[in-house]
Amino acid sequence: MFTRFYGEQGFSLEDLEKEYLPAARKLLPYITDTTLLLAEEIERGSRILFEGAQGTMLDIDFGTYPYVTSSNPISGGVCIGAGVAPYQAGTILGITKAYTTRVGEGPFPTELKDQIGDMLRERGREYGTTTGRPRRIGWLDGVALRHACRINGFHYLAITLFDVLTGLKTIKIATAYRYGDRILEHFPASLHILEKCNPVYMELDGWEEDISEVKELHALPLQARNYIKTLEEFLKVKVALVSVGPRRDQTIVLTKNFQ
Repeated sequence: MFTRFYGEQGFSLEDLEKEYLPAARKLLPYITDTTLLLAEEIERGSRILFEGAQGTMLDIDFGTYPYVTSSNPISGGVCIGAGVAPYQAGTILGITKAYTTRVGEGPFPTELKDQIGDMLRERGREYGTTTGRPRRIGWLDGVALRHACRINGFHYLAITLFDVLTGLKTIKIATAYRYGDRILEHFPASLHILEKCNPVYMELDGWEEDISEVKELHALPLQARNYIKTLEEFLKVKVALVSVGPRRDQTIVLTKNFQ
C-alpha cells in the first residue's frame, strides 16, 4: 500500500519490533493503573500536583470551537484524564498572563496590531516554542478570564509576565464587550457573536519602575498593586502569585498556602 499509493518503501514488523521492544522493556516498570495509584496516594494524604496544558479557551467543549484542541484542559479534565473524583480535586490555581495571547486563528476581541502589541510580544518573547511563529497579542481580556474562573472554579490566580507591562503609561483591561448596540458582560456562547464583539475597556495607570527583583507585594509601585487589586475585585478571585521574571525567585507570593 505504501509503495503503490505513496511511492514509499513499506515497513517490516520485525524491524519495528527490534527498534521499539527494547524501549518498551525500559518503560514497563513505570506502567501501572494510575487511577489506583492516585487513589492510594490521596488516601495517604500525599500532596499531588496536576498541571493542565494549553488553556480554557482551547477546551473542546467550552472553548472557542472550532479553534480548539482535542481535549479538556480545564480543571475538570483532571477527573476525565486522571480518574480523580471531583470532590478530591482540592485547591485549583488558575494561571494567566498579565495580557492576553492567542496562537493561530480564532476571534480575539482585545487583539493589538500596533506598536504596543509588538512591544509586548518582544518583551514577553511571545513566539511559538517549536515553530517560532509570532503569537497574537492583546490587552487582558477580563471577560474571557472571568469565564475561565467560573468554569474552572479557581480558588486562586497566578499572574505571570507582570514585568512585561512595565513602562506603559496606560494599561487596559476588557471588562465587557460591545455587540452592536448591546453591552455583553459575560462571554458569549456563540462564536458568531464573539467575532463581532469589540472590547469595553477599563483604563489603569501604568508604572515606570523596574519590578523584576521585587519580592514583596508592598514593594511594588502603587499602580502595580492597584492593577492586582482591581483584577481581584473584578474576577472575585484572590491573586496568590505574581511572576515578575523568568527565574524561580522572581515570584511574589501573596498567599501563605503557596510559600
